[in-house]
Amino acid sequence: MDENALFKLTHGLYVLGTTDGSRFVGSIVDAVMQVAHKPFVLALSCGNQSHTKSCLHTAKEFSLSVLGKDTDPFIVANFGFQSSRDVNKWDNVDFEEQDGLPYLQNTLAGIKCKIIQEIAFESNTLFLAEVLDCYVGTGDGEPLTYNDYRSYYKSGVIKVFNEQKDRMKGKKMTEEKKNDGKKWVCTVCGYVYDGDVPFEDLPEDWVCPLCGVDKSFFELQ
Repeated sequence: MDENALFKLTHGLYVLGTTDGSRFVGSIVDAVMQVAHKPFVLALSCGNQSHTKSCLHTAKEFSLSVLGKDTDPFIVANFGFQSSRDVNKWDNVDFEEQDGLPYLQNTLAGIKCKIIQEIAFESNTLFLAEVLDCYVGTGDGEPLTYNDYRSYYKSGVIKVFNEQKDRMKGKKMTEEKKNDGKKWVCTVCGYVYDGDVPFEDLPEDWVCPLCGVDKSFFELQ
């Protein structure tokens, strides 16, 4: 089976916002689609080892900020290449709070969702969520897609991540909030593994959720 065929499916890139019970957290997500219109329902998939998944399971609601093709690569690096366990990502960007959830400024659209069902698979959990509110943002242009990311945008994100790591640190979490300090980083796309399961204990067929490479492409930093 040639898994590269699956990368031909079209997805957008979004910043998801939710809470861990005491503060805003967020991440880059791409597996989002509308699946019903009476009521409006979206499907969202998250890796079972991600911090985002555990927060969604508890919070039961989230925001989506729709990114445009002209989005600053810093946004994707900030929300996609580090863990909310260690960094207050929202401290590093301009955002506004609406009804208890964070939304990026100057994006194409904002969507508020309430989770109504979870379906767990071996690698991911599928969340079905009803749209409670949405608005067209002030940003211009076309939506940024996952195909854009893979074909040309990723190199700029990696460059920004490597050049501006200090800027992305924001307010560090307390030692009680941190993990064991190990940072397994994908050498292809820069993704930082932030799951609850130790990286060494992940199954051998586990792959990077951003670029799809296997564990051998990760280095301990």
